[in-house]
Formats: sequence, structure tokens, C-alpha cells
Amino acid sequence: MQSPDLNFLYVIQALAEERSVSRAAERLGLTQPAVSHALGKLRTLFQDDLFVRAGPVMAPTPVGERLIEGVTNVLALVQQEIWSAKSFDASTTTRTFSVCLSDMGVIVLLPRLLAALRERAPHATLKPIQVPSLELASALQDGALDLAIGYLGKLGENLHQQPLFRRSLVGIIKGGATRKKLRMTLDDFVEKKHVVAGTLALTNQMLEKELRQHGARLKVGVEVPYLLAVPSLVANSDFIAAVPDELAELFSRLADVDVFPLPIKLPDLLVQQFWHARYHNDAGHRWFRSLVAQTLRQD
Repeated sequence: MQSPDLNFLYVIQALAEERSVSRAAERLGLTQPAVSHALGKLRTLFQDDLFVRAGPVMAPTPVGERLIEGVTNVLALVQQEIWSAKSFDASTTTRTFSVCLSDMGVIVLLPRLLAALRERAPHATLKPIQVPSLELASALQDGALDLAIGYLGKLGENLHQQPLFRRSLVGIIKGGATRKKLRMTLDDFVEKKHVVAGTLALTNQMLEKELRQHGARLKVGVEVPYLLAVPSLVANSDFIAAVPDELAELFSRLADVDVFPLPIKLPDLLVQQFWHARYHNDAGHRWFRSLVAQTLRQD
């Protein structure tokens, strides 16, 4: 005999909890004959009465009791693993969200994201990861990353992106005796040697491209792999550096450097969050993207 429709699980559950065919039918939104017919098919399938009259109620037989136990376990699993897939409770989730951030993102953005997550989802975890740019698209597709945040350009197909905020580039120079607002001519800017950091590669490329249009080249005094080395080197030398404004504000608190506007006009850097289409409708993913946007976006 073929197995019955899996709706029989809900019939067994209703009979087990209501102990009445009529009340089970009312609970399921069915007629009493329909539930009686379903129970008859189950009795034939299992070769057992399953539920028998015991005074005013229907009591399960030993086979019925084992069946109830199995149905309870199965429906609990269905609720947990299937129906709950469309819901997400930030207050109780223990999910780990992985985000690709540059050194600058870890320094400037990560503290804000951690504070927001701690407030809204206290049991969740935020895991910052650095992934080479050429591997970002596949990491987002495979789920190794939930999000990539930064000035990243076009990453690949099937990726969504959302603008978060814009950054302007400014210059930093060794702190002087006066804290008056600094101005630097293009000639002075070109003559100065620069500290450049590998993590600001796209920023450096933008600056070099604009200087070439003015018939000039960027003079690199030293290139460092670590972003936090930049303010100390500038503060203790004649080198200068071009960095995003938010980072310059932080550097001015870490070292004796002054901030000045660049003598050339550069487009702002657009920082966005990226994710793969596979996870676009995942409830937890949607919630986390919304949290990132609320925390970092600038109107």
C-alpha cells in the first residue's frame, strides 16, 4: 500500500491533542467525516486502531502512542528547519555574520558595526575577514562571506550592491607649530614625497591618474603594508599622505599630524555593501544588511 499524504501528520497531531474526532476536525478546518475517513485509512495502513473510545475521549493505542511520538518529533523538526527559514529573530539568533573589510574598514567601521550588533542581536557574532579582491565574488557566492563593504567597483555577476556613504580624500602632513588651516599648492604637493599604504591601492590609483592629467607624477617616499604605520611615518618625517577624510580625523588623534585639503579635485569614494543573489531573500541576511545600512549610511 502506498504511503498516505503527509497531511496525515497533522491529523495524528490534532487527534492526539484534542482526543476527539469532531474537535480535531474543527481545529484542522475539515469536516468530521473527512477526519474519520483519514483515520480509517491510517488504521488500514498501520493495521491498528490507533485511537479507540475511552469514555468521553479517544485514547491512543500503544501503536498510536509511538506514532504520536514520531509525529511530534517530525513536526517539530519541520517547524524548526523549514517553516522558520522565512523568519528571523535578532534577539535570540546565534548566527555568525562574516564581512570582508579592509584595514581601514576594521579601524573605522567595525567598532560601529559591533556596537549596533551588540545592541540589536546580543548573541550574534560578527566576523571580519580579508579576502583578495579577485576572490570576493566567489566567496560571496559560496557563502564564505555574507557581505563585502568598501570602495570596490564592480565585483561580478549576480551580485547586489547598496551605496552606504561617500568619502572625500584629504592630505595629512607633520604637525606644525600653528594649527591654522593648511593650504598647499599643486606644485608643493607634487614635490613632496608620499607615504602610501597597500590597503589604499584604489585611492592611490585615483590620485596617480588625476596627477597624470596635470602632467605630474606621485612621488612615493615609502610604501607600507600596514595602514596604522602611515600617521607615525608622516608625523616623524617630511612625507605626506593622501587618505580618506574619516581616516585623517582618526590619524590626527593618533599622531601629531595636520589635515589639509588636496590641491586637486578628486571624485568622492563611494563605499557600498555587496552580497550575492543566492542570499538576497534570506531573512537573517536581509536583517543584517538593513542593520549595516542603518549604521553606516549617511543621508
